[in-house]
Amino acid sequence: MMSKLKPQNLARFLVRFIQIIVVFPMAVLISFYIPPVSFIDYETNFLLCVVIAAILSVVITAISRKLIVATFFGFIGFIFFSSTFTSYSVDNLYSDYNAMLVNMTSSTNKVSYFKPVRGTYFQERRVKSAMQPTHPAVRSFAVENSTRYFHDEYYRKHGKVVRYFSLFKHIRLNWKYVNDPVGLDYYSPPTESISLLAGDCDDYAILMASAIMAVGGEARVVISSSHMYTEVKVGKVEDLDNIGYVVRTLFPDEVNGGKIHFHETNGELWINFDYTAHYPGGPFLEPELYSVISFNR
Repeated sequence: MMSKLKPQNLARFLVRFIQIIVVFPMAVLISFYIPPVSFIDYETNFLLCVVIAAILSVVITAISRKLIVATFFGFIGFIFFSSTFTSYSVDNLYSDYNAMLVNMTSSTNKVSYFKPVRGTYFQERRVKSAMQPTHPAVRSFAVENSTRYFHDEYYRKHGKVVRYFSLFKHIRLNWKYVNDPVGLDYYSPPTESISLLAGDCDDYAILMASAIMAVGGEARVVISSSHMYTEVKVGKVEDLDNIGYVVRTLFPDEVNGGKIHFHETNGELWINFDYTAHYPGGPFLEPELYSVISFNR
């Protein structure tokens, strides 16, 4: 028994343990900093990152056991440096690894086609009158919260949709549903909603659309039989796989195998930003649509 606890055996065990441990952060960093292969899907890309990391770990160990140990401490130093001097922390590393697993096991996207069945002229006028995307207070609120949740590396990698998703997360996490006064269909202006972060579905939709537009995005308000919600333009229909990847990366726990729900209009991709959805592109509350309210840029 004591022979198994000799220093050389213990050292060999620790080296093997480190060899396995470094695969996970290495795979995350490979997936984050190296562009995916364009002709294979995202799930296979992530699996490829894990395989590459495992091969690198074996090769480094074969070259020198000291080198694999140095690699391990190099990752520790990188995480410490990033946590101290940048916004990338241990939590970010864990989230990215969790996102890898979600992307490897998530289901495919769901296509929903936008076909409004009737118009709501007066409701449209009221919504447009309530919108305040250029108001200084709304702009300030939107800018602050569009950078609140996701570090800059995501913005550099995925672009401006990360800002929209940060706004979605902030508003949805803090929103409290409050009914309108009795006998009155009240539309709260965003300047009121940003201080309260409370109201009903139309108040939420108007605030969300105004905030998205305040940071340069395109939003529209969709009306169904008894509901109102916001949709945000995130690209073209051919960008769906990439957008799905970004959503699953930034909202891995919320997606949890779910699908990306969207509407297509003239080849443009609009995804659901409703508070009833746990993530951007979550399920629609009501499938029947009455009309869509678009806003001039």
